[in-house]
Amino acid sequence: MTFKKMIKKSVTALVLSLLFVPLSRYISPSTVIEGKQIYLAYLPISFMIALVFIYGRVAIIPLLIASIVAYSFCLKISWFALLVFVFCLILTISLCSMMARYNLGARWRHGLADKGIGVRIFWLGFAAPFIIKLMMYISGYYIHFPDRVAAYFGDNSLIFMVVDFQSLVAASLIFTPLFYYPLRMILNPNYARAFWLRCVMRDFVGPRRYYTYTWVFCLIIMLWVLCSTWGVLQVSGYLVPVIFVLFTLGIRHFGPRLMGLMWAISAWLLLTYNDGFLYGVNNEFALSFILSVFITFNVCMVYMTTVLKKNEWMKRIYRSQALTDPLTQLPNIRALEHHVQCYPKGTLCCLRMSNLEFLSRHYGIMMRIECKRIITWQLKPFLQQGEQVFQLPGSELLMFLHGQGTADRLGHIVDTLNSKQVKWHNTMLEIEYSASYSVIDNDLIELHRTLGQLSYLSEQACATKRVLSLDTRIEDVSDQTAERVLILQKIKRALNDEQSFVLYAQPIVDEQGKGYHEILTRLSLDGKIITPDNFIPIITEFNLSTRFDMLIMQKLVSFLQQHPATIQQPRFSVNLMPLTLMQKDVAQKIVSLFNDFKVPTRSVIIEVTEEQAFSESEISMQNIMLLRESGFKIAIDDFGTGYANYERLKRLQADIIKIDGCFIKDITSDSLDPLIVKSICDMAHAKQLSVVAEFVETEEQRALLHKLGVQFLQGYLIGKPVPLNTVHTF
Repeated sequence: MTFKKMIKKSVTALVLSLLFVPLSRYISPSTVIEGKQIYLAYLPISFMIALVFIYGRVAIIPLLIASIVAYSFCLKISWFALLVFVFCLILTISLCSMMARYNLGARWRHGLADKGIGVRIFWLGFAAPFIIKLMMYISGYYIHFPDRVAAYFGDNSLIFMVVDFQSLVAASLIFTPLFYYPLRMILNPNYARAFWLRCVMRDFVGPRRYYTYTWVFCLIIMLWVLCSTWGVLQVSGYLVPVIFVLFTLGIRHFGPRLMGLMWAISAWLLLTYNDGFLYGVNNEFALSFILSVFITFNVCMVYMTTVLKKNEWMKRIYRSQALTDPLTQLPNIRALEHHVQCYPKGTLCCLRMSNLEFLSRHYGIMMRIECKRIITWQLKPFLQQGEQVFQLPGSELLMFLHGQGTADRLGHIVDTLNSKQVKWHNTMLEIEYSASYSVIDNDLIELHRTLGQLSYLSEQACATKRVLSLDTRIEDVSDQTAERVLILQKIKRALNDEQSFVLYAQPIVDEQGKGYHEILTRLSLDGKIITPDNFIPIITEFNLSTRFDMLIMQKLVSFLQQHPATIQQPRFSVNLMPLTLMQKDVAQKIVSLFNDFKVPTRSVIIEVTEEQAFSESEISMQNIMLLRESGFKIAIDDFGTGYANYERLKRLQADIIKIDGCFIKDITSDSLDPLIVKSICDMAHAKQLSVVAEFVETEEQRALLHKLGVQFLQGYLIGKPVPLNTVHTF
């Protein structure tokens, strides 16, 4: 610190001391007991400690000078006694401050509400008052003080000494914030502005403001009641604890700085206007108890606010870490979810670096991480407020954009990046960029599906380093988009318009012509019919199977409700895709759907693949078991294509086996196929399972299959798929 700066601080501290030492003594709360005045909190101690916190050792000389000047007018005692009293105050505060600095280091005065609270409470909250009183009592033993102040220097009763000591402890612990924060605001307007914004306004805006206004209103009412002269014993005896409850409720809402300041103001009002507050409390013992409660609550409140603040700080740290990729330090997918909730309308863009994977194999994984950081830095000039870049595993980055002209903006970004190089260890790398984009909303389930679709589409765009749209409107899709992407657009469009999916039914009958129908689906868009072999693989690839299956199930249940039947047997079978059965609670959703429409579950057979029937997935097996327990019959589709064996068939929990068509189409010409079918039938009959043969197209096949033991047949010979609304059940 320069000499000029020290002089400036010393002069400022002297001026403040000359003003506030007599003022703080004047406003110190006091009461009269047995004809003697006694301070309930000696506030000059509060001011002195606050000034030391602000100026450090620079404040000692100004405090010494101002105290001598102020007390020479106030106390009217000899100069020697005055100097002894002032040195008792200033020397003790200086020594205890030095001890606090020794324990906490050079920054012991910084972050009063954050670190070193215990050390400051001990040295300045308890040790300093104790040493001050001890030195005053020792000096009172050797020096004669006038009768009007002699009580403070030992000429009093033991209980008076206790209350007198507590008044200093209360002043140092409770009322130091009453001077510290206002003084800092006076000396530094920027601190006042920061205090207002960070400690006050944050509680008076947004959803927090309702709690804040209610709490402040209750505090004002409580202070008015307690500080008024009611002359009612219940006010002082029973209502006082309510103020402690009120501040305890406020601890979780307000920060430690604002809480300490409000508690200091409230305590000062209670102790100053104490006619109602201390009604019936007219002896030293009761005063001692009240001050003990105030001091104890203050210490507890300081620690509780500090612990809660640290807890909130740790929550913010953990939340930040959860939303940040640990390698690239970029926001991750979870951060994207939060961002989408804040900005529900926008465009999600997938920026792909097509050759980054190849380059990382040559230069190492750190090259890919550093490249993503550099590219993110290059993207920042193109981003507006509320737009952000997010990390994706692999060779992609996500951008959230909003506003108009996204396609043109994204195209310009891709062109600009393709014209730049990335420097890595003095090597200039040429990264090849492409991108895809789609308009999104705040539907998080749809968001994750869109991410996979955008990743696929950005890969398709790599060949020409261009930008492709994944918009739900077909007319907005580029003419150069692959046919596979066009089908994806149609599927997404159809999922939002259930009329686009048309249900067909194909009969499955026994020798008497009795049986049920299997539900098949066709996609009808723009007057054209798309068959399952074209759209089912895409639904599976882009994780749309659950939406698709639930939509089909809902349409079927609606049909069954509108066309009830009296027969007590299955009428239709529906195939569930493997990914659908791997979704938790999907079986419960299906059962609830049937219950809501009041359709019996026995009306429908659930077909699952052989892979799912013998799956090791616990969720899949639980779903299948719940469906069977709820009344659905379970059919194993494509049986015999790879997962079935004798051991698994032995523990199979199902009702129907559907033999895959690969064993049927050549059964009349291949001598091995009849043996396989016969073996399956024998095992199925032993477990009392029904057997269905698919792809039956000739009379020869039908005759042979019935002879081998197959009970139900399905295929073009039996009947082709027809629209569901034209079907009459058996």
